[in-house]
Amino acid sequence: MKQIKNPLRFILLLLIPLSYTYEITAQSHKLAVTTTGGIVQDGFGAAIAADYKINEFDYLQFNLQGSFASFERNNADIPVDTYSFTTGFFFDILRNNSRTFSLSLGAGGLIGYEIINDNDTNLPNNQLLAIETNQVIYGAYAGLDVDFFISPVITIYLKLNELYHVNSEMGEFTPYAGLGIKLILK
Repeated sequence: MKQIKNPLRFILLLLIPLSYTYEITAQSHKLAVTTTGGIVQDGFGAAIAADYKINEFDYLQFNLQGSFASFERNNADIPVDTYSFTTGFFFDILRNNSRTFSLSLGAGGLIGYEIINDNDTNLPNNQLLAIETNQVIYGAYAGLDVDFFISPVITIYLKLNELYHVNSEMGEFTPYAGLGIKLILK
């Protein structure tokens, strides 16, 4: 058995490749999950999303979002709940060299469900709504994702989306701005 002359040197030689591998894969992940809470036009919303990396800079995003807002019609505030599923393709447009910040742009399609006035056509001022009070909605969206890495597996996450509902009674364009956490799983 050969004796090691300098055990500290031997340990350092073993640790260097391990730390080098850790640093390279710190932001090179395949799967991440995010949760955000934020605002929509005249209300609030929340979303949970999963990102699946296609390569180092591009990813597919699958997102479930709920928004709870109101709009005015016939001199009454009418509550509108929207639940949607979006899927899209995102690509990095800006990333710093130390990989502590990234900005991604994306777009995709959406499908969802809209409930107006708790599915009631009667308004509080004794008027009737002449619109569909619950329906499936569909359309497209564009989004901007901003990540501030606070560790190799956790980021502060800013989500900005503009949703376009083709057949919504509430309005075609709905913005969403949310802040949350991204957890990198693998």
